[in-house]
Amino acid sequence: MTDDSPLLELVGDEVPAVSDDTDPSIRLSLVIPTYDEAANVGRLVRRLHQVLAATGVGFELIIVDDDSPDCTWKVAAGLVQDVPSLRVIRRTGASGLATAVICGWSHARGDVLGVIDGDGQHPPEVVTDLLAAMDGQTEVAVASRHVDGGGVSDWSAIRRLLSRGAQALGLLLLPGTVGRVTDPMSGYFLVRRDVVAGVDLDPVGYKILLEVLARGEVRRVAERPYVFLERSEGESKVSAGHYVGYLRHLMRLRLHPLRSRALVRYLLVTALALVADALAFLWIFDRHGWNLTRSAAIAGEVGILLTVALHDLWTFAGRATRGAVDRIRRVLGAQIALGLLLAVRLTVLNALVNWFDLGPLAAFLIAMAAITPASHLLGSRLTWRGVTS
Repeated sequence: MTDDSPLLELVGDEVPAVSDDTDPSIRLSLVIPTYDEAANVGRLVRRLHQVLAATGVGFELIIVDDDSPDCTWKVAAGLVQDVPSLRVIRRTGASGLATAVICGWSHARGDVLGVIDGDGQHPPEVVTDLLAAMDGQTEVAVASRHVDGGGVSDWSAIRRLLSRGAQALGLLLLPGTVGRVTDPMSGYFLVRRDVVAGVDLDPVGYKILLEVLARGEVRRVAERPYVFLERSEGESKVSAGHYVGYLRHLMRLRLHPLRSRALVRYLLVTALALVADALAFLWIFDRHGWNLTRSAAIAGEVGILLTVALHDLWTFAGRATRGAVDRIRRVLGAQIALGLLLAVRLTVLNALVNWFDLGPLAAFLIAMAAITPASHLLGSRLTWRGVTS
C-alpha cells in the first residue's frame, strides 16, 4: 500500500526520522497511538473530527496501531469513509507508544504535529486550546493537569503519589528539561514540525514529551489546563514497567550531551551559592561580631537569593516569565521551602556548637554541607517550573 492510502501497513521496528515535507493545506497532524482500543477509537475519532472541523483549520488524524489483538486498526480503517481526515497505520513487529507517535509524525503532512491518547482520557475539546496557543513564538503547547483549571478525575492516592514522585525524580535528574513544564509526563501536546524535523528522536518507554523538550530546540512552551478523564471502556495499561521505562528514559537523556550545559550551570550556581553563603557568614560573624544564629541566618538568605537570581538569569535563561507577579511568586515559594530547611540548618549548627563543643566555623561548614544541597534541589522544584503563556 502507498503512503497516500488511508491504511498503511508497516513491518519491522525501524522508525524513520521526521522530515520537513508538508502539505500547505494541512495545518495540524494529530497522531493517536492505539493498542486494544477498538471499543474507544470510533467515539474518539468522530469527536476529534467534529471539534477540529469547527475550527476551519486544515487537519489530519493519524492512528498508529501496534497490531492490536482486538483489531483496533481494522475498526479504525472502517471509519475512513465517514471521517475523510483519517489515516490508519498498522505496525507489525514493533510496539511502544512513544515510537508509535514518532512513526505517525514521520508520515504526517502538517506543519504542527500532535499526539493524544487513544483511550478517551484526554478531552478532545482541549486540542483547540492547544492549537490556539501555537502562535508564531510558541514551539510546544502542552495540555497540563497541574495548572489552574486542570486535574485528575478519580485517581487513587497511590497513583497520585507515583505520578508526583516520577515528576520530582525527573526534576532532580533533568532540571533544565523537566522544570520547563508543570506536567512533564503529559501525553497530550502539539509541537511545531521544525522543532523535531531531522532530530534523532530515540525515546524509551511511553512518554514522548520529555524527548521533544530534551532533544529539540524548544525556546517557548505554552500550557493549557485539562482534566484527565476516566476510561469508559477497557482497562488502564499503566504498569510498573512503564515507570521503569520512564527511569531509563530519564537516564538516557541525562547522558545526552546536548543537555550537559544545563547540568553544569546548575551545579556551578549551587557551588557559587555555597561559597557566597560561607563568605557572608565569615564577614558578618567574624568581622562584625554578630551572634552565631543571626549570622548564619543572614548568610543562608544570601545563598537563597543568589540561587534564585542566577538560575533565572543564567541556568534557565531564554525562558519567558509571566512578569513581576511570577517572579515574586517564585521567590516566595523558594523562601518558604528553603526557609524551613534553613531553620533545620540553624538547629543543627547550634546543636554542634552547644552539645558537641565544635567551633563556630567548623559547625557552620558541617551544617551547611549537610543541609544546603537538599535546599537547592527543593528550590529548583518550586522555583523554576515550566512557564505558561
